[in-house]
Amino acid sequence: MSENTFGFNELTDAAQDNALKTFAKYYVRQYKQDNLEIIDALANDDEAVAMINQILEENNYLTEAKLADMSIAMVKSCYVKILNELSARFDKDGEPVESWETWMQSEHAKLPQED
Repeated sequence: MSENTFGFNELTDAAQDNALKTFAKYYVRQYKQDNLEIIDALANDDEAVAMINQILEENNYLTEAKLADMSIAMVKSCYVKILNELSARFDKDGEPVESWETWMQSEHAKLPQED
């Protein structure tokens, strides 16, 4: 890993807020596409995932951006728990080093393949 990348818990508060907003938008998009298997498997906290998903389900009529903002406001600690479990790396400003889509593909490629 480059010395210029950071895990979520190594970021400043402002950078964590930026990382959180970016991740929440990605999470909501994946939720709407029923594509949370990788995040769910890596999160190691079923309760955090369930709490976020409950908020998203109850307010599914909102736009993705509004859902992301609302869910952060209501269950920010759940997003923080998940981000601390993921292997994603960030720059000093909290931007993901690789896009969330690329990260997801990379994590998916690590899964055992069926014969």
